[in-house]
Amino acid sequence: MKKILFQPFENYSEKKLLFVGILGTLLGSLIAYLLKARFDGVLDVHFIDSVKIYDPLLDNLINIFSLSLVLWIAGKIVNSKTRLIDIFNTSLIARLPYYLISFANINGYMGDLSQRLLNFSAEKPELLSIEGTDLLIILIFAFISLLLLIYYLYLLYKGYQIATNAKGALPIILFILVVLFAEVLSKYIISLIH
Repeated sequence: MKKILFQPFENYSEKKLLFVGILGTLLGSLIAYLLKARFDGVLDVHFIDSVKIYDPLLDNLINIFSLSLVLWIAGKIVNSKTRLIDIFNTSLIARLPYYLISFANINGYMGDLSQRLLNFSAEKPELLSIEGTDLLIILIFAFISLLLLIYYLYLLYKGYQIATNAKGALPIILFILVVLFAEVLSKYIISLIH
């Protein structure tokens, strides 16, 4: 089980990774649609009132494309033998745990809670209709989301490291920069479409 969770790129063929990654992306997009989640950036997830059936899939495809493109370019700088399929599989597989965040919005709970927080006015704090259990749930959600984000970035780096045979500081610096750039790129492309 440890190998499946922490070393998928070392233990499975590119075809199996591709199949699982595509299937997981389709399922993650369907779950996001049903639970009204949008992955509107490489590192972002938001809950909204209404989602078109194609929005989560389109978001995920743009995120995967953005990640794959910039990681592949960085990979070529690190190692000219870096293969696009390995980087693409890395982008697909690494995002799978992140799709689990959608489950926080069962019955629209997290979306409603987020909206109540956004409508908060500092001038009228008594109008904030959030109870102690809501705050506890927010803390739990934040903690779980942070763990899933860390796991996502861990898988993304491990896949990138294996695909590029990365060693030393340069690949780490490039990885950080290109993930941030992929976030900006994906948000820009998604904003052009919506």
